[in-house]
Amino acid sequence: MAIASAIILSAYLIIMALSYGVKKYVSDNYYIGKWPWAFSTAIAVSGGLLLPPMLDKGGSVQFLALFAVFGLMMVAISPHYKVERMHSVGAIIALVCGMGWALSFHPIPIIGIIALWCIYYILKLPRPYYIGEVTAFAIIYVTTIL
Repeated sequence: MAIASAIILSAYLIIMALSYGVKKYVSDNYYIGKWPWAFSTAIAVSGGLLLPPMLDKGGSVQFLALFAVFGLMMVAISPHYKVERMHSVGAIIALVCGMGWALSFHPIPIIGIIALWCIYYILKLPRPYYIGEVTAFAIIYVTTIL
């Protein structure tokens, strides 16, 4: 299920990047795409498929997996981040809880990746938020699958 989730989300992001380019945030795909509903569908389906494997993986803070996917569902339900606060709150919940859950398994490598992202951000390299969001998804998928 986690692999299917990763394939769905990756395919969506790759198709959008090739079709419209990479914008500031992953959520910008809602506004730029020909079919805005595809953003909500990709986020909801990938999140729904990711929850059972995350819970099955366990860990000392298993409840964070539930909250991370809940945050993704908030993002999917309310894709208008430019006007609706629920989207931003859901994104923050998903990020913090998802990374907290992954950190409980592999703290040293993940802290290193976060430090590298901070350097990327400080150097004002292009699209740091998009890179950070995709990296967070990748960390959660790798943690879940391996």
